[in-house]
Amino acid sequence: MSSSTVRVPPLAPEEFTDEQAKLVGQWTNMNFARVLVRHPGMYRTFVSFLAELITKTSLPQRDRQIVCLRMLELCNDTYELTHHVTISGNVGLTEEEVAAFRAGTGPCLTDCDRTVIKATEELQRDQCISDGTWEELAKRYSQAQLMELVFLAGCYETMAMLTKSFGIPLESSQEFERLNSMRNYD
Repeated sequence: MSSSTVRVPPLAPEEFTDEQAKLVGQWTNMNFARVLVRHPGMYRTFVSFLAELITKTSLPQRDRQIVCLRMLELCNDTYELTHHVTISGNVGLTEEEVAAFRAGTGPCLTDCDRTVIKATEELQRDQCISDGTWEELAKRYSQAQLMELVFLAGCYETMAMLTKSFGIPLESSQEFERLNSMRNYD
């Protein structure tokens, strides 16, 4: 599929039903929301799951971005990857770190970073973290955090499937800046 093929176009905010407007809320400039809201039931389910992973996870912020960036890179995603490169900068990661997380290698990576990258790659390739990688992660993570890492990786692989299959276009630079100002990832 060509990256310019839009299969499910973003719904214009003036076309929202009352239910769709309520679901999207302040995110009317985000094409992802404007596409997914065409199916309110799936929007409600998936966005609630995503919000839980983003706002209530106990994974360290750096590790969350490693998982997101590496998984999106492995999936050859453009839409979400573009958003997460910006989010990574907003949470204090350097361009060198972002590039290393995306590539899966680099001199700035810590041993912990490399283990998170390895786990993400195993999940994408095998849909399972190997015993050795799990044991390494378990030295640092609680059982709940181990589970959250798997949920997060799976969610972002799904995000890549959605954005690529639906052909979700990137927002204009003005819309992107507005979205960036609304984000708060702690």
